[in-house]
Amino acid sequence: MDIKKEDPNRKRRVILLIIFSPMILIGLLGTITPNTNSLGQYEKSDSQLHSSSSENILIDKVYTFTVSNPNLTLDSNIYLEKGYYYYITVRIVTPHECDMKISIFDPEGDRYDITHELNMEQDDYREIPFGAALSGNYSFVFEVILLRNLNVHIKTEKGDEVLKNRILPDKPVVYNNISKFKTGNVFEFRLFLKSDWYYNILIERVSTISRSLENSRVSMKHLLWDSSQIKFNIFENLTLSYVEYHFDTAVEGIYTIEIIIYIEADVLCTNIAFAVIEKGKISDIIDPNDPDPDPPDDDDTVIDDGDDIINGTQNTQSKIEYSIPQEATIAVIAGVGIPIAAIVGIVVYHKRKNVSRI
Repeated sequence: MDIKKEDPNRKRRVILLIIFSPMILIGLLGTITPNTNSLGQYEKSDSQLHSSSSENILIDKVYTFTVSNPNLTLDSNIYLEKGYYYYITVRIVTPHECDMKISIFDPEGDRYDITHELNMEQDDYREIPFGAALSGNYSFVFEVILLRNLNVHIKTEKGDEVLKNRILPDKPVVYNNISKFKTGNVFEFRLFLKSDWYYNILIERVSTISRSLENSRVSMKHLLWDSSQIKFNIFENLTLSYVEYHFDTAVEGIYTIEIIIYIEADVLCTNIAFAVIEKGKISDIIDPNDPDPDPPDDDDTVIDDGDDIINGTQNTQSKIEYSIPQEATIAVIAGVGIPIAAIVGIVVYHKRKNVSRI
């Protein structure tokens, strides 16, 4: 039997096949692999998220404050609707520092000194909430304490309804209101409440108070009368930021709820929101066989008497999509494809070599 002489060109072709096959495979896969840019997707979704609320933006502009003219008044052309939160965001957009006082004048001309922001630096966002008690045109006053001229981005945006984040959507709201108070003002309202029912009562101060005011305490006296004119003293001289408590009724009829607000001399007025929420029938919530019944854990009395108003807005969390960069995909394919192609090439080469020797 003749032994055929090995073709030297065949060996070269096999070696080239081993080298270039993975490269060709990678190139083909690269053409069909989606070019996913996760940052681009985030920017697109973020833009869409903000564009949906663009109609609620009242102010969105950069203003210049100088040493000779450090004050800015946006006068009587900003419409606010009663019962909604408005968020004032300020941010220095030049490499400088300053302090800033922000005041608001309501349609009746009353002034709210809502904040005194200290040690502001470039790109340091400060957001201040304000719950409106009156519908109408408001004026905004910005007073900057500065050493050098600077630019400030000011944005005012309408938010959710006041107390919305504190009220479960499946619970009936018996009463919901927001009112402006000056010291000694009495607010009284009457409600029809059922017998042996469980109610939540929420009271919140929704206008902030500047830390520059020495006497800035807001306190509350809160009384309640049932339909048989029995008086209940709920709170006496309570420093008010936010309070929530439950009240179980014994008789059915008209209940009278009274709130009296006392304000220190430096604070001219403040806005207070309050709501009454129907939770359900007592026999359905509390076991009558329990000798010491307690309300549900989430309905215990909550008192927040801190200096800062509770914002209460919910942060919207963007949906995050994960993707593998194209470079990583190629590296993985190359790492797996080259050894496999090499093994296949060697097997084919030796098989042909043995056949040629037969």
